[in-house]
Amino acid sequence: MNLTSLFTGGIDKVIDSIGNAFDELFTSDDERNKAKIKLMQIRQDAHIESFKLANAYEQSIDKRWKSDNEHFITRLVRPAIVIFLFVLFGAVVISDGNIGQFKINPAYIPVLQTLLVTVTVAYFGSRGAEKISKTLKKE
Repeated sequence: MNLTSLFTGGIDKVIDSIGNAFDELFTSDDERNKAKIKLMQIRQDAHIESFKLANAYEQSIDKRWKSDNEHFITRLVRPAIVIFLFVLFGAVVISDGNIGQFKINPAYIPVLQTLLVTVTVAYFGSRGAEKISKTLKKE
């Protein structure tokens, strides 16, 4: 189900059933054709209105995302996560079982490796995408 069908609410089915009822009510072809044209206009107006509502909904989401990115705390989330994970990784590597010898507990390796790779790629990848999109918008 797409957003447009959500706003139209099945108006096509209703109009089709009304059109079928009109076929039985009207006796002349002229009356029947006028009614069908009016129903087609109503259907078209309903679709146009649903597209307008869907567009307004998408614009409200865009405005909310823009306002969320204007606050300094939301801008610091990604860098803070990267810094936290690198500090955590360093603390675990240095402290876990390293009294007298340097040894990393094998249980930490896959989890920290996945976190570090994912966060690093996501952070630098998204920053690169943001810079590219800003450059393209300026041109």
